[in-house]
Amino acid sequence: MITYRKTDWIKAIWYFHTGETIISLLKRLLIVLVYVTFVTVFEISYLHQRLTNTPTEFFSALGILLSLLLIFRTNTAYDRFYEGRTAWGSLVNNCRNLAVAIDAILPANRQAERYFFTKTIANFPFALKNHLRDNRIIEELEVTDSFDEIKRFDHLPNAVVVQLRKRVEGLYREGVITDAQLINLSDMLLTFLNVAGICERIKSTPIPFSYSFFIKLFILIFVTLLPFSILEVYGYITIPAVLVMSYVLIGLEMIGEEIEEPFGTEQNDLPLDQISRNIRINVHEIFNVALPKQDKAPQRNFTIVT
Repeated sequence: MITYRKTDWIKAIWYFHTGETIISLLKRLLIVLVYVTFVTVFEISYLHQRLTNTPTEFFSALGILLSLLLIFRTNTAYDRFYEGRTAWGSLVNNCRNLAVAIDAILPANRQAERYFFTKTIANFPFALKNHLRDNRIIEELEVTDSFDEIKRFDHLPNAVVVQLRKRVEGLYREGVITDAQLINLSDMLLTFLNVAGICERIKSTPIPFSYSFFIKLFILIFVTLLPFSILEVYGYITIPAVLVMSYVLIGLEMIGEEIEEPFGTEQNDLPLDQISRNIRINVHEIFNVALPKQDKAPQRNFTIVT
């Protein structure tokens, strides 16, 4: 994810044009450039005439309709992005709350349980992050005394919660945890899978194909007809004018596509690597357990505009 200073426009513009989405956008603009150049040169130089009586009102109406569609498209995509960020914000709070509660409950002499809860709570965001990215990276998880059992699960977030639940129930049967504490801890454990369910819903429910296809088709038709509507007035300036408008229209659609599924590794996706690492640092600090070596050094998992 790109973080930036609102006042530093130059660097923000530079970083914005370095991602894969923008490179793909520039390739599409190259096609538009070839098309509008051909239309403009052919109409002016070879036919020796310019279009007259072009239906400018019709194209203006098309532009307004397309703008409304794109506004709805980008708002829908941002709602999905923000819901994903809200879910991960809830996960951050829940991991801290669970760690604080268990740290206060466990006696100082139960060191093995403290190590277990430290590592297992910190494992959940990494398990969820990789699950949402369709990656099964066991190496990012910290090893616990029940790690072999986790490996048999295909759904690693479920595996982590199962281990936490079993250990909490075991402490309850031993009398370490009271009835009221068990209820509180159960609510926190439920939050883990609730967050996972929200993220899976966002990931597995894309914008309906017909809606996305219609917008793309509308943009294609509009950009195709646009040179003919302004050629009479702008002449050769039609080429940069169409390019600028195409940049805005196609760019908005592609940005919407990028952020509607915010759990990937593109520049504008959520910084799940950083969030997961921060949770691990917080949980280890709460339990006063040393961090793994790979988490002690600062990591740059997303682009920073300073």
